[in-house]
Amino acid sequence: MERICSIIEDETQKSGKLLCASNHSNLVELIMTKTIIKAYKFRLQTSKAVEAKLENTLNLCRELYNSALRERKDAWTINRINVNRFDQDKQLPEIKKTNPEYKDIHSQVLQDVLKRLDKSFQSFFRRVKQSVKAGFPRFKGKNWFDSFCYAQSGFSLSGSHLTLSKIGKVKIKLSRSVIGKIKTCTIKKEIDKWFVIFTVETLPEPLDKTGESVGLDVGISAFATLSDGTQIDNFKYYESTQKKLRIAQRRVSRRKKGSNQRRKAVLQLKKIHRKIRNQRNDFQHKVSTYLVKTYDLIAIEKLNILGMSRGILSKQVNDAAWNSFFQKLRYKVENTGKKSIEVNPNGTSQICSSCSEIVKKDLSVRVHHCHHCNLTIDRDENAALNILRLGLSLKDVTYSVG
Repeated sequence: MERICSIIEDETQKSGKLLCASNHSNLVELIMTKTIIKAYKFRLQTSKAVEAKLENTLNLCRELYNSALRERKDAWTINRINVNRFDQDKQLPEIKKTNPEYKDIHSQVLQDVLKRLDKSFQSFFRRVKQSVKAGFPRFKGKNWFDSFCYAQSGFSLSGSHLTLSKIGKVKIKLSRSVIGKIKTCTIKKEIDKWFVIFTVETLPEPLDKTGESVGLDVGISAFATLSDGTQIDNFKYYESTQKKLRIAQRRVSRRKKGSNQRRKAVLQLKKIHRKIRNQRNDFQHKVSTYLVKTYDLIAIEKLNILGMSRGILSKQVNDAAWNSFFQKLRYKVENTGKKSIEVNPNGTSQICSSCSEIVKKDLSVRVHHCHHCNLTIDRDENAALNILRLGLSLKDVTYSVG
């Protein structure tokens, strides 16, 4: 409330008169609007000197992570002592004295490494309580620790240049403006390129209402079918690149382990996988943005994607990456003030969207034909219409995530 009162006083001084009670309430309502967290990712244009500093920071952070994990394991195994994050935070000044190379790393970067380890233990204990496969925190090899984070300070963004404490100034490919208050700055290495990820706290950006609603049925032959009959093609990026992947994987298997030729072959394989991932993400971003701009209400299926990915169509399901698409759709819906409703998918492809009669058909039957009302349409379009009907029926009892 102190923040609210200070803003009210500032507004009062600007206007030169006291704000009335209604204006106060409106201002408070505006300030208390739910903020959202967004992430902006940009490519870094690094020189060899800067890249060497980034690599050194990454390696030292990994060593600290592994040393802290070793301390926790030994303390419990030998003495039955539980070492927590704050106990290890207190040791950082002493670590810098005995290991001067850690003086070249910003203090909050080192603290974040210990915080990351603590999160791993918290997740481990939570899984133990839930009686699921726990997965004890592991030591990080060179290829399994690829980022470090400036949690609150130690960085500044000025135009297209990022200044990092203890590292220097780095140029960014700033493809769009960063809107909001930057909370954290994460430096990440992806294969042979460096990226910066800004976590930003900002307010939603509502879009104009269109008054349109749509049901969305995802599939394999078509990535998605809308209730208005529109079909979005499934480009099957992984499946279409399998020939290149097979060649690259065979090249890796022929190389001697530990040799430079094997490292080069592994690098080429990783680049192919990166291209597949980038193509898929670009496609999903474009589709989700189109849906959010076009429709006010989007009804989707609540699928058991994990179970589907273990079946006979596991490769096709993983290639489509529906879960990743739904995640993008949900946060864009939240950011724009639109609505997204999940419905039970059971029977949506069997029930006739026109007369509600049940028409049994196998998965191989791609056309819905109802003998009761003589409706003949595509199977997926019929399912999308049923999904929309269920979504509209739940509209009044489903909260607006915007």
